[in-house]
Amino acid sequence: MKKVDKMEILHSQTAEFIEQGAIGKFLKLIPDTFIIKGSEQENGFNQGYAIRHINRKDILLIDVVEKETLKAVKQLVTDGYTIKGIILSNSSVYKNAYSDLKTLSKDAGEAPIFAHPRNSIKDDYSLKDITGKQEITKHFGLKIYDLPGNGGGSILIYSDINDGMLFTGEDAVGSGYSEDLNTFSRPTMESKNSEFGLAESWGAFEESFSYLFPLHGKPGFNLEDGDQTDILNKLSRMQA
Repeated sequence: MKKVDKMEILHSQTAEFIEQGAIGKFLKLIPDTFIIKGSEQENGFNQGYAIRHINRKDILLIDVVEKETLKAVKQLVTDGYTIKGIILSNSSVYKNAYSDLKTLSKDAGEAPIFAHPRNSIKDDYSLKDITGKQEITKHFGLKIYDLPGNGGGSILIYSDINDGMLFTGEDAVGSGYSEDLNTFSRPTMESKNSEFGLAESWGAFEESFSYLFPLHGKPGFNLEDGDQTDILNKLSRMQA
């Protein structure tokens, strides 16, 4: 993660920059925040993220578990970074992991792995409860929000860094990279009750965020108050 100048940072805040970037390589989007592209999907690719601490030594990974990202994660360790944790935003992320959780942890320098305690991940590794009191949330200025999710627990990850960043996992889907629009929608849920619960959770969300980073689809950059209101209204609206 080399230092880049301000012009490069501004240039990186586009969907085109991400789309053209190499799979399996950390791309700097905004100060101390990086995206990494994993496996290709029908309308894009799975996306993971990294937050670098102000101390320039510690790293937090979010949904970075695929084989396409393994080399980049190992390089972080080789470069002297300490990966303080890997957060799984929902259990579906694990289905695309290249190995079991113990191996994921080992390859990341024995980093602990965090998830919602209500997840449906079946693995002998002892996951840490990200919804409980964890030092890592304080260390990276995080707030964790519990959402219904498909097949177990799902979380929103909010960081107060960069005027507010929201990592939505699968609970908000961005527009495809081939589309002109840059909007966000709720995923298809397994039941009406889950759909209602997710819509209700979005309707109750009150944190101010300037950036929205989903697992799938284009991120949202430099969001103003009106943009945030429009996004939350759409995510909380139930279809007739």
